Amino acid sequence: MRRLLYLSFFASVAALAQVSGPIVTAPGARGVSLSLEQIARNGQVTAFPVQEFRVSRNHDIPKATVNRSGFVPAPYVTVPADTPATQSATFQPLGAPIGANFEALGVGTPGYAVTGAPPDTTLGVSDTQIVQWVNTHLAVYNKSGTPLLPAPGFIPGSQVWSGLAAGSLCRSFNRGDPLVQYDRIADRWILSQFAFNANFSLNAQCIAVSTSSNALGTYNLYQYDFGTELPDYGKLGVWPDAYYITYNMFNNGASFSGGRACAYDRAAMIAGNAAQQICFNSLSRFSYLPSDLDGDTLPPLGSPNYHISWDWAFTLAPYTMQLTKFVPNFNVPANSTFTDGFGGAAFSFVAFDLAANTLASCDDNGNAYVPQTGTANLLDTLGSRHMYRLVYRNFTTHDSLLFTQAVDNAAGSTAQLRWWEIRNPGANPPIVYQNSTFAPNTEARWMSSAAFDKLGNIGIGYSASSAAINPGIRIAGRRRTDPKNILRTEVVVQAGSGSQTGTLARWGDYSTMQIDPANDCTFWFTTQYIGVNGTFNWRTKIASFKFPNRN
Repeated sequence: MRRLLYLSFFASVAALAQVSGPIVTAPGARGVSLSLEQIARNGQVTAFPVQEFRVSRNHDIPKATVNRSGFVPAPYVTVPADTPATQSATFQPLGAPIGANFEALGVGTPGYAVTGAPPDTTLGVSDTQIVQWVNTHLAVYNKSGTPLLPAPGFIPGSQVWSGLAAGSLCRSFNRGDPLVQYDRIADRWILSQFAFNANFSLNAQCIAVSTSSNALGTYNLYQYDFGTELPDYGKLGVWPDAYYITYNMFNNGASFSGGRACAYDRAAMIAGNAAQQICFNSLSRFSYLPSDLDGDTLPPLGSPNYHISWDWAFTLAPYTMQLTKFVPNFNVPANSTFTDGFGGAAFSFVAFDLAANTLASCDDNGNAYVPQTGTANLLDTLGSRHMYRLVYRNFTTHDSLLFTQAVDNAAGSTAQLRWWEIRNPGANPPIVYQNSTFAPNTEARWMSSAAFDKLGNIGIGYSASSAAINPGIRIAGRRRTDPKNILRTEVVVQAGSGSQTGTLARWGDYSTMQIDPANDCTFWFTTQYIGVNGTFNWRTKIASFKFPNRN
């Protein structure tokens, strides 16, 4: 089936004209929600049949066996990324004690029934609240882990959009692929998920922006229609000029129709006004990540939103990492640009030439190869893409991008944690400041997410598994004064006590690390684990940790 998809996609690509200009649309539906507290009080919790989410199609695209670089403009700026460092031994203790560490949505939640897999675990953090969303349901907690919504303490995601007109996709379908962010500039929450009907003939992205800093309050509601194209695997970034969401598009939920980067009029959404969506779609780009602002210092005035991707799906090693700059213009949408930022054509990019040993996890396969104890079943790495989030922070002396992925360049393992820091991303050229593979032993490490604190210390959370252990949750990190490309000794947040059995290979799909805006120092991480062997019985944890406040 994967081979047939490959033939279909590449046979038809020549007939598809790449749109160089922006695709501009208005919301298909708008409204205002009841407060989440009232929605929960109304008792509108519904059950869903147990399923693998998006089971009708693969969320990857087939890997090409020929170079398709002709489908993108030649880069104007090329940056050698050099050979990545490989950390094959432990360093000194992490020195960042775990603070909160509580069970969140999943089997461990009273009254909660797992309705599908994987959980697509994500969270957002404000000064006082945490919102966690695991595909079909979301919950609000205080920072001690106490649920804040009325009993049972969670609501179906689609109920957020119950203020839209009857029959609207976002109100009618609870499909998941959730996203949660807290816009610390405006003190607003952003909630988003996709919606589609049974045969994927109608598809939409649902976005809600809170009317206050209280996650339990009301939200301005938006539905953006994509016709027959499914906006899959959305990823969200907050920026001063817009909210950015990237997608992998699939026509009728099946054939890949491009990597799409979209900007949403942030000011209009905060005000509850009609907000334009400005998008660029590329047939030769896959799984963009948009930059997501951390910290109180804004990017330099006029800075574009940075998007990264890599060309694993379209060629063979050595690969190229692509940094593209998105500048939407909500006053004159036709003047919006998605380029290298140095005068290149639409879809041009700053190219990072990757070393030949930068391979996707699992011997450059990028799919299900992670072993677990007690079963022959292997878990999916999603090694074909960079992992959420693409963190941006302005340290005033420099600005940096931070991100992670799963790779395979160390003997004896199937997946290792690769982490990157790119400094001065708007410069000509940017600087690959850190680029390292964390492989202190042969256990697999994947499904990662990272963040900086205000001092420049780094925290990274991820899953870990091997043929000798159940998949569990770990964190690692570094002080800013540590030697470059080195992470300190990892800490176990949750030892796995069960493996995923049955026929389900997918695991997590993504995890999320956020930094607490209350002090800009505390890291919050969420992902899945399993308590006992089984299928559709995942649990999740929310955990925090913090380095001491010294240089």
